[in-house]
Amino acid sequence: PVVERYFKTMQAKFKPFAPGVVTGVKEKKKGGRDYRLDASLTISDFTKIMINSILMHNNTHQLKNYDRDSDMPSDLPAVPLQLWNWGIQNRTGKLRSVSEKSLHIALLPRKKGTLSDLGIKLFGNYYICAEIREQGWLHRKNAVNRPKSLVVAYDPIDANTLYVFYEKDSLKYWQAHLSDRSREFRGYSFWEVWQIQQEQKKTFATQETNSSLALEELERENEKIIQKAIKSKTKTFQTKTAQLANINDNRRKAKDEERQSRQKNKSRTGKIIQLPKTITKEQNKSQLSDEELVLKYPIYHNILSDDD
Repeated sequence: PVVERYFKTMQAKFKPFAPGVVTGVKEKKKGGRDYRLDASLTISDFTKIMINSILMHNNTHQLKNYDRDSDMPSDLPAVPLQLWNWGIQNRTGKLRSVSEKSLHIALLPRKKGTLSDLGIKLFGNYYICAEIREQGWLHRKNAVNRPKSLVVAYDPIDANTLYVFYEKDSLKYWQAHLSDRSREFRGYSFWEVWQIQQEQKKTFATQETNSSLALEELERENEKIIQKAIKSKTKTFQTKTAQLANINDNRRKAKDEERQSRQKNKSRTGKIIQLPKTITKEQNKSQLSDEELVLKYPIYHNILSDDD
């Protein structure tokens, strides 16, 4: 709650001066202007404002209710940066130096990603790295002891990369990237991924309803066809043995009738089937050299018929 409350405190410093600030629903219903039409700040502009606000707080903001220790000098301002510098000089402890990237990754949000034959799955996307392949975790083998899940860190503004912590209670990591299976989300942020996935879920649900209705219609039509075929079936007084004996003749007769029906339909339409140019223009072959002829008209019979 302290952190959430400070979100409002930070915005209060620039909110009165920024156009397009979110307003209440009641104002919109009473005829107020839609705040979205006044939006002017880009993400970069908003980021600069937040950074400047944080720097101002750390360098000049006075903590009025700060709980001082007895050995702290009275002339020490209760400003975050000066309190920090005094504590470094006068308090026990040992600080470590880390790289900027390591600090960045250590502060990223973390979540468990499931591991399967397709890679590490996080938020419906699959990620792959060379180390996972080397461990053999992409294969289903009893000899491979593959973990079911791994802790990963992700950057909300970059859905292309994950940082896989393969050892417990360690900052050692592997860098995994989106696999081809999730290539549709390359170049997106996770916020965009979540928005697209939400839209896809709605589309999927709508299509599921349409598919169910279409399947129901298909079943009704198939039932009509089957019932019509049953009613139109010619009754016979032959025994079952006689019917089975004539089954081949009946099949041949049905094929002939079907063939004749197709020929009649073809003659009615009057369509002319054109042969491919490679067959109709045989004269072009004589104008090609032997090498060009082999490349343009390859023969696969010898290759296909050879023994291994």
